[in-house]
Amino acid sequence: MRGKEVLIVGCGNSGMEIALDLAQAGAAASIVVRGELHLMTREIMNASTALFAYLPVWMIDRLAVFACRVVFGDTARHGLRRPDVGPFTRKIQSNIYPVIDVGTYDKIKSGQIQVLPAITSIEGDVVEFAGGKRHRFDAIVFATGYRSTAKKWLKSDDGGLIGDDGMASGRYPKGENGLYRAGLAGRGIYGSGTDGEFIAEDISRLLRQDSGDDDGDGV
Repeated sequence: MRGKEVLIVGCGNSGMEIALDLAQAGAAASIVVRGELHLMTREIMNASTALFAYLPVWMIDRLAVFACRVVFGDTARHGLRRPDVGPFTRKIQSNIYPVIDVGTYDKIKSGQIQVLPAITSIEGDVVEFAGGKRHRFDAIVFATGYRSTAKKWLKSDDGGLIGDDGMASGRYPKGENGLYRAGLAGRGIYGSGTDGEFIAEDISRLLRQDSGDDDGDGV
């Protein structure tokens, strides 16, 4: 793609990393950013995730946003507006993940990656954006995300494990007939880890019961 004009539609983690890969490969990359997003480093994400065991979400949000402002400055100057809702509250409420920056932001600041507004129309290889600007691209990459379809393909009674939106429902990740749920938690990686610990402990308990060793010495 060296020397090609490429448009990436979608500014989540996938879209941002694709834009970075293309820019590093010598393409003229542009990315569509329609809404607001929380940009953070992997270190801030990891530290914030560890704090879930000790602090309420609202406090972790404030600490994370403060750290991001120190690291990135005013991202709105470069077309990346932060939401008023904190990154982890937003994840729980809307299932929208923060974007982990792996070098894309530096490319945006240097002008190697262009940030463009919402698309209003596509005619062949010509794209029109909000505000009337039109531009021709050699390729368009749609990185517009996905939705969980677990509720559609899970045919058995799950005991209320999964809601109609395909995400976790209920407090505990254990359903009917030995079925467990992990990876669809509103709290992201931390929630998935908590689910995993619960599942491992529950299976261990069942194995102890089967072996007749309620003290746990039989596992």
